[in-house]
Amino acid sequence: MTTNNLRPVADAMLNGTFRLTGKMSHFDEHGRPYQRIRLSDCNQDHEVIALADALTLPERLSHLDLLTVSAEAYQFNGQSAWQLTSAQRSTNEELVLLPALQTLPRLYCPKPEYLDRLVSSVRSLQCAPLQEFVKCVLEYSPRLEVFLKAPASTKYHHNEPGGLLKHSLEVARNTVVMCRNNEPEMSRELQEVAYIAGLFHDIGKVYAYDIHGKPTGQGMLFDHADLTLEACASGLAYLDHTAPDIAQLLRHIWTCASPGARYGAAPAITLARYVRDADGQSAMADNQRKAMKSRLSGFGSVGNNRYWLPVLSGLGLPHLQAQPHG
Repeated sequence: MTTNNLRPVADAMLNGTFRLTGKMSHFDEHGRPYQRIRLSDCNQDHEVIALADALTLPERLSHLDLLTVSAEAYQFNGQSAWQLTSAQRSTNEELVLLPALQTLPRLYCPKPEYLDRLVSSVRSLQCAPLQEFVKCVLEYSPRLEVFLKAPASTKYHHNEPGGLLKHSLEVARNTVVMCRNNEPEMSRELQEVAYIAGLFHDIGKVYAYDIHGKPTGQGMLFDHADLTLEACASGLAYLDHTAPDIAQLLRHIWTCASPGARYGAAPAITLARYVRDADGQSAMADNQRKAMKSRLSGFGSVGNNRYWLPVLSGLGLPHLQAQPHG
C-alpha cells in the first residue's frame, strides 16, 4: 500500500463511538508508518487507517477501549478505505447518549443474529432503569466478550461458540412466555424484570469461564451461580438508587432459585420458579436435539443423560384436530 496514493471520496464520512477490536502497525512502500485499526459496534465493523504523521492516537489504548472517531473515505488502487481524521477516548457524557448496547462489538459475536435479538429486546424495554441496568452489566464489563463468544457448557447443552448468549435469550423469552400463560394479569413491568432475570441467570459464567468455556481461576474456586451478583454488582448498585424493589427482586430470583435453594431462602414470588424452569427446559431441549439429531424415534444420549422419542407416525391423528365438546 502507498499512502501517498489515497484519493478522497466526496461527502463520505464515518462518525461514531466504537470498540477498539484490533490494531496493527505497518509501513507503506515508501517507509511511511501507519496503523490499521479495527472498530466495532453492535451494527457493523470498520477497518480504518491512521497515518502516524497526520494523527496522534490516545496513549495506552487497550483491547475493547471505547473511541469516538471521525474518518473520511479514500480510494487507492481501486479499493476503498477509511482514514481517521480524529480519535479520542469516549467520555461518559457521550456514552450515556448512545442507544442501549450500541457499543457491543459485533465482530465478537459468532452468531450475529443473536446479538441483533439481544439489542432489539433490550431497547424495547419500557422500564428505563432496567435498560440502564443492562448497560451497566454488559457495556461496562471487562468480560463482555465472554458473554458474546462463550458456550453455555463445555460438554452438554449449547456447547457451541455463542451458546451462552443463545441459551440466555431462550431462558429470557421462555420465562416471559410462562408469565403470560400462567399469570395473564401480570404487569408489563414485572414481565420485563422476568426477562432480564432470565437473560442474566448465567451471567456469573463470564467470570467462571473464558471465551472457550474453560474454567478460570475463579471458576475453579466458585460455582458460577455464586458469581451472579458480583457480575451484576454495578447494575444492582444503580437500581438500589433508582428502583430498589427491582434490585431486591433480581437478587431474590437469582439466589433462591438456585438448586436446593443454596442461599437458604425459599422462592417468595413465582418469577423465581419461572426462571428456574425456563433454564431447565432450554438446557433439556438443546440436549434432546443433540441426542436425537440422527434419529426419528427411540433412545439417544448426551453424556449421562438419556432421551426418548416415541413412534407416533401412521396413527391416523388428523381427526384429533377437532376439539371434543363437553
